[in-house]
Amino acid sequence: MREYKMVSESLTGKYGELARRWKGTNASYYAIHMWVVKHWGKASHCDMCQCEDASRYEWCNRDKEYLRVREDWMQLCPSCHRIYDSALIRERVYGKQCRNGHIYDDNLAYNKRGHRFCKACARNSQRRYHAKVN
Repeated sequence: MREYKMVSESLTGKYGELARRWKGTNASYYAIHMWVVKHWGKASHCDMCQCEDASRYEWCNRDKEYLRVREDWMQLCPSCHRIYDSALIRERVYGKQCRNGHIYDDNLAYNKRGHRFCKACARNSQRRYHAKVN
């Protein structure tokens, strides 16, 4: 009679690319984040604002490529994570320039909350306001 191995015994010790359900780059957003937590642990600090009193921290992907390389990820508090993601999305939509076409090289500034803005657009806005008031 033929002897059969149990499925769990045949897969023992097979992790990563050897695992039966490994999807590699086709893994879902959630699966990749779970992989990050499993391999590098829970996020414990904020690399952006250096705060240590947040109630939780999150892993953030730097360029939205979702590679399984430690240098491609950083730990952020939720507020910095949202600011970073919105700035990254804006950069992908508008490129390295503002909505009005001003290039961000020397024209970029950040407000107190970490949001970026175009200095030329801010100057134009102030001129329009003072012309209206006076």
